[in-house]
Amino acid sequence: MGRFERKFNKKLQEEFPSFNVWFEKNKEHFPGVVDSKSEEEVEPQGIVKLKKKKLWIIPTAFVLVALCVFLCFLPMILKKDTVSSPSFFGDESVDETLLSEEEYQKILLANPFLLKMDVVQKVKLEKTDDGSLVFVILDSELETENDYYLVTVQIEYDPYYEFVSKPAYDNLDHSLTISDFEVGYKLAGFDSDDLYWYYMLTEKDGQRIYWEVHCFEESIEEFIQIIFSE
Repeated sequence: MGRFERKFNKKLQEEFPSFNVWFEKNKEHFPGVVDSKSEEEVEPQGIVKLKKKKLWIIPTAFVLVALCVFLCFLPMILKKDTVSSPSFFGDESVDETLLSEEEYQKILLANPFLLKMDVVQKVKLEKTDDGSLVFVILDSELETENDYYLVTVQIEYDPYYEFVSKPAYDNLDHSLTISDFEVGYKLAGFDSDDLYWYYMLTEKDGQRIYWEVHCFEESIEEFIQIIFSE
């Protein structure tokens, strides 16, 4: 190599460092390669050989294992979400049967105010698929000095049951609290016998009851006081 060539190469090295020098300055941009370490391996012939150890393989393997575990449990997670999110259902999903006397006595214990009326019919609604209790419907009567009331009491046990008249209990006009009962009601108009027809919704300790009250007088305040006053 002549003098000119040596001088030229020296100039190149000053302006353009070797790959090793350049890589050492920029190694943070290449984490997959930088994590590589070298260790000596002695072969049977006594020859020392450098052995590359790729540390990036370990975290990569960990991610793959975690992904496999997640995919294995994914069906169970989806199934759990499905079970915990019941859907609404209507009359096509329930069966109606008579309420036994033993079942009625249990309802009386939980709702003693029912004793203030004469219950003439007792039925229950159960889900067709699993037999769970959905609704208890009690047709009742109450006669006072001032009025005569025909009452349908509908006790809710499954909030996902969408019975036909349920929307009628939205936006009730009047509300009050009596003996820890939250009471809301509204006048719906007149029934086929020209009796006043009221929708009433009561709630206590999370138990909702949907009422239909038919009477001769325009007000049901007397009825509310009799039923819910202690």
